[in-house]
Amino acid sequence: MVAIPEKTLNLLKAEGAVKALITADKTGLPHAIVCGSIIAPDANTVAVGEVLMKTSAANMKANEKVAIMVNKGLEAYTINGKVKTRLTEGPLFEGMKAELAKLKLPCFAVWVFDVCCVFDQSANPAAGTKIA
Repeated sequence: MVAIPEKTLNLLKAEGAVKALITADKTGLPHAIVCGSIIAPDANTVAVGEVLMKTSAANMKANEKVAIMVNKGLEAYTINGKVKTRLTEGPLFEGMKAELAKLKLPCFAVWVFDVCCVFDQSANPAAGTKIA
């Protein structure tokens, strides 16, 4: 488990940032979705609300490895993680449920991931560099 660098945490919080969750089934077939509910409750953890993610949820049950991409303008990062748990109650779940309700979206669960590594994917010479 590693800590997410501050610049990556800031981009996760940035208004207008595009966030994507990438999963793979047990055969390795990738599946990517845009997922605005991705947050970092702390520097070692990423979480995402389960809204309409039937394929992603099935993939995460079969294959615990995920990638999260966050991008705004020329700045971009990939966070690789591993499923830690799926919550259907508790403070993190209730907070996510309340935020998604403001958007008139359901929240069936919150998936929580341990962070394995972080890569700079920005449009610059550092692209592809492991930063955590």
